[in-house]
Amino acid sequence: MHIRKYCEGDRETVRRICCETGFLGNPIDTIYTDTELFADLFTDPYLEYEPGWALVAEVDGQVVGYLLGSANSHFSLTLMCCGLNTLTRMIFRLVTGRYNDHPRSKQFVRWVVAKGLKEQPKHPGNAAHLHFNLKKGFRGKMIAKQLWLTYEEMVKSASISRYYGKFFSYGRHRPELVYPRYGFKIFDRCETTMYQPEIQDAVHVVCVFKSLTTPELDAR
Repeated sequence: MHIRKYCEGDRETVRRICCETGFLGNPIDTIYTDTELFADLFTDPYLEYEPGWALVAEVDGQVVGYLLGSANSHFSLTLMCCGLNTLTRMIFRLVTGRYNDHPRSKQFVRWVVAKGLKEQPKHPGNAAHLHFNLKKGFRGKMIAKQLWLTYEEMVKSASISRYYGKFFSYGRHRPELVYPRYGFKIFDRCETTMYQPEIQDAVHVVCVFKSLTTPELDAR
């Protein structure tokens, strides 16, 4: 296993893994068939603006996971601006009948429009951000840990005092019970309806952060 910096040739693989894991670790196409725009929504804010903060994990020369990061204190603004461009295309395809054969895709677009921003937890201010995914068959093998430890060293080198990430918590899948072992603390959590009605349990988006100097935090 090898962790290295992202390069432009990794883009399609990263986008593919994003879609293969978009439904709580499973393919997103049962919820939203437009994998092009799904990948745009969740990877473009990183790869278009801060590709230097992205990492990939290789096993036997094959990219099996990625970590996308941002060191921009205004990342939320980047996310909104970039997302608005993608959302405009989503709405255009919705009203022109692109999703007529897949009602769940229509529901997903409506969710992004009406609730996508509302159903997000608060996060620490002046902090770096990360987001990672791994292909099935490569989870639980410490690859994710190696990705974020490599990212943590990048954060330290940039003299940034803390970083945060968000993940889904539901049913017996409670990552927030594990993260404290590695120095993370829960900052906020918010229930999301993104995966209803497929998931009957309440699903929460949990924001965790790791302070590298234990400073006071301000919510944003």
